[in-house]
Amino acid sequence: MVALPLWAQSVRTGGTGVSLLVRPRVGDTLRLQMEQTVEMSGRRTESSVPPVGSGAGIDGRRAGGATPPPPKSPPYGPRRAQASLRVTKLVMYAHSLVEASDLSATTVLATTDSIAIWAGGGAEPGRPQRLPLPLEGRQVRVRVTPDGAMRVSDPPPGAMVLGATLASMPALLPGNTVLVGERWMRDIVLPSLVLSGYRADGVVRTRFRLDSLTQGGRNAWISMDGELRRDGAARELPAGTRVVTAGTVRGTMVLDRVRAWIVDARTVIDVQSEVTPSPADVAPPVLLDLRIVQRIHVR
Repeated sequence: MVALPLWAQSVRTGGTGVSLLVRPRVGDTLRLQMEQTVEMSGRRTESSVPPVGSGAGIDGRRAGGATPPPPKSPPYGPRRAQASLRVTKLVMYAHSLVEASDLSATTVLATTDSIAIWAGGGAEPGRPQRLPLPLEGRQVRVRVTPDGAMRVSDPPPGAMVLGATLASMPALLPGNTVLVGERWMRDIVLPSLVLSGYRADGVVRTRFRLDSLTQGGRNAWISMDGELRRDGAARELPAGTRVVTAGTVRGTMVLDRVRAWIVDARTVIDVQSEVTPSPADVAPPVLLDLRIVQRIHVR
């Protein structure tokens, strides 16, 4: 009863910006459908970075020496390698009941209703398999702050998929009112996935923008884009191995300002990592490509 007048007031004062908040009303039920596709591929290539211990930097320049010719391998960035493509698709249905809410946080009880998964090559997606859901692992209690960050409270051992998805949601919304066209920055942690013996992860500095308001200010359309670059070692690999990672994230989301919830989100993450062996290893480097496409819809 209080939310609607406050929302209407914020729409009328468009010249001073609008509030973008996640704060659903107690008793509301939020029904979620998530589709996620992960594409993975790897191939051997020539190194574009010098090995650890060679005395050269990331661009190949040695102290007191000249810059070597450009590497033959392509520059870093999203690339599509189809030779050894592995595709995994997951579809999950869930619903959340809003149990409590105040100015600082909202508590929801999230329940997984069903999960189906496909796995196979690029040309053969495989048959769908419905995963069994143990009774003790279907529900998690989630604390949501007004900026959209989510934290799972004491998830049961079986709550792997839904718990991990909700627990990885960072703060996406600004802490102050914004105008249409205004931008803000957030750090997004990429999901950690095991790829050929090591984990591909990192933090993306992401730019958000309020693109438009529709339906009289009810729906806020937000776009985002960011880049990841990391050069270093991975603890899962032998000493002296160098891992160079580059990636991008692009996406859009829609915030329903009456329901005070993000009702639609589409994200594409492209990551490429080059694993260069230590100087003592004669094996050629490995290029690993990862694409994650995710769509979340709430009704």
